[in-house]
Amino acid sequence: MADFEEVSVTLQSGSHIKIQAWEGSDDAQPLVIVAPSSSAVDWNDFVAFLAPTHASILANVSSSLELLMLTWEIGEPVLVMAQGQPAVDIASNLVAIAPAAAAGIIVCDGEIDTDQVAEMHEISTLVLRGRQGKSLSHAAAVKMHESLKNSTLIEPENCGDFPAKDNPEAAASAMNLFLSRASGSFDEASETEPIDPKA
Repeated sequence: MADFEEVSVTLQSGSHIKIQAWEGSDDAQPLVIVAPSSSAVDWNDFVAFLAPTHASILANVSSSLELLMLTWEIGEPVLVMAQGQPAVDIASNLVAIAPAAAAGIIVCDGEIDTDQVAEMHEISTLVLRGRQGKSLSHAAAVKMHESLKNSTLIEPENCGDFPAKDNPEAAASAMNLFLSRASGSFDEASETEPIDPKA
């Protein structure tokens, strides 16, 4: 289990948001988790299984503008993990208004609106769908993956609609695989194929 710290951040707008931050190395890239209706406890085990290349932050943001202002406070592009449809909407809108603010996105239990897909083509995207999930069908996940130019689809076994909570080790393994591929250490021939880890 990983330890986290709760912090209040003042945005350039003057508003305050609460974040829960897990310790990471000095050179770790920020991973901002957007997941309304969840708590840091829901993410603790998942964060413990992640590779140390990323420092995780659970951000209590309610709009893409707040998320953008948080990235300005962080000072570098962030990896955004969006859990649930409201969070996916926030993440995809962030990419639409400020593509350089996000180094990549992870979409969990939500679907990127077809109007947003054209804006998403130049960003690395992981579609992470629990094999037993009900909110997003396999067919919809495959369709989204196929429409997003730089995407990977991974559907871990023994996961429902909240992979990071249902099976944190499998979800983190999927994320670690995605991160290693995004950094360029993977076989180009398998880049577009969906992945089916039986973890």
